[in-house]
Amino acid sequence: MDTGRVLGAVRGTARPAGVGLAATLGGGLLYVPSGVAQGAGPQAPLSYLLAGGGAVCLAVAFAVVAAGPFGERGPVYGAVARVWGSRRLGALAAWGALAGYVALLALLAEWLGRLAPLPERTSAYVTGTLGAPTGLAALLGTGPAPPLVGDALAVGCCLLALAVHLAGTRRAALAAALPAWGVVLGVGALLSAAFVPGVGEFVAGNFDPLYPTSGLRRAPVRSLIRGVGVGLFAFVGVEAAAYAVAAERSAGSGESDGEDAGSAPVVAAGVAAALVTLTALVALGVVNWVRLNLADVPAADAIGAYLPADPTALTVVVSAVAGLAALVALGVPAARTLAGFAELYPPLARGPRDPPAIALVAVYGVAAGLAVADLVAPALFVAVPGLAVSYLAVAATAAAMPSRRPDLWAECGVRPAGLPGRLAFAGALAVAGTLLGVTLASDPATTLGLTLHRVALAVFEFELVSDPLGGVVPAVVAWELLGLGLLVVLRDYREAAGATLPPLDGRPTDEDRSGSGDPDDVAPEP
Repeated sequence: MDTGRVLGAVRGTARPAGVGLAATLGGGLLYVPSGVAQGAGPQAPLSYLLAGGGAVCLAVAFAVVAAGPFGERGPVYGAVARVWGSRRLGALAAWGALAGYVALLALLAEWLGRLAPLPERTSAYVTGTLGAPTGLAALLGTGPAPPLVGDALAVGCCLLALAVHLAGTRRAALAAALPAWGVVLGVGALLSAAFVPGVGEFVAGNFDPLYPTSGLRRAPVRSLIRGVGVGLFAFVGVEAAAYAVAAERSAGSGESDGEDAGSAPVVAAGVAAALVTLTALVALGVVNWVRLNLADVPAADAIGAYLPADPTALTVVVSAVAGLAALVALGVPAARTLAGFAELYPPLARGPRDPPAIALVAVYGVAAGLAVADLVAPALFVAVPGLAVSYLAVAATAAAMPSRRPDLWAECGVRPAGLPGRLAFAGALAVAGTLLGVTLASDPATTLGLTLHRVALAVFEFELVSDPLGGVVPAVVAWELLGLGLLVVLRDYREAAGATLPPLDGRPTDEDRSGSGDPDDVAPEP
């Protein structure tokens, strides 16, 4: 066995996989399984496990497009446009994803700027301490940050993340991956340590009967399916691993150019699935069912029940570390998505290509601007739906590539074939469709609260509650119409500047970034 090769493959996979984990974890890991337990009951661990299987299927689709011959056009815009022969379709799919990533960056920046407050605990209502400092402010013994100080801290966090990215693609990936793997290993060890002594006092009554309420007994399968649908939101952001793979290949990293790194999205999804399932199992296994439904931070309470750890302090530390890592990690897909539009707007290709400095400055600048201008809340109306649109586009593209563009499929480094491949693509389509359907039918605070970024919603309290038909759907439609309008403006700009577009059936080249090439297109240009 070539030990050096094995270690190189592990390092090459662990770094982009860590980026996907960091983008997924956000800061709300310890709040699992409250979102699923109430609907699925004791089946919550199984719900998360099945949802994790669906997330792995979606990760396979992203692994395919990330390992495809799409160059710097990006896993969403590049793949969708080339496979379906429409730049308009690719741009609209990526446009929604861009909104989602920037909105989440702005949310994390504002949350960190306010010293990472935690959602109000139930005990605060009982003890009369509602509104008291929480999060880092409570640990530091200070009050909440004044508005101007909070804005300055939010901008500072964005500048810090930007500086990390400008230090280099691999350094930025490492800066996100190390804390993410630290959280995974640390929390996993604490959960296991809490579970082992708790086995003797395992709360068997939580699982016997398996359906403790009349609603669960009437429709056990429907409850499980509902729990799986809710559990899928715990994996929003895991696709960042695919962007990290594409970014490191673009940077010419020897560790990430091999086929091993192509599995990074699948590794990230699998690890995340194992972690949230373990979290749900331990919380349900050692905390009484009644207490669990009243618990503010179920996993932290479970750890604190059997280990000498303060649940509040543990939640603050884990959330802050994971939140900072997510702020860096989400910059990878955000900037790479924007950079992929360079063939439509050539000035985006100016400056350094690795990292894409202009795109990074733009996404972190907009995120900081949204935080300072108090516009994060409206931006969140298109956050999860925008990402779900891109998920559906990528899943459909990966599934259709073997038949529509066998030439591109042959050049993909990851090509699941046969029945496993068909099942993976079918699962990816089901996951993406479910996420999109639920987000369009739900309030944005509800869907964001089901993700592991839920802890950052503490800065808004109940401000996002709205009728989805009067908020989410119009916001998504308006955002995509704005994207269509920009396509028309950019077409006029290219005509005035004399820039032409490369053919959609051609291979990505360096000229693609400068906008030179054959003006003819496979599909009508918007």
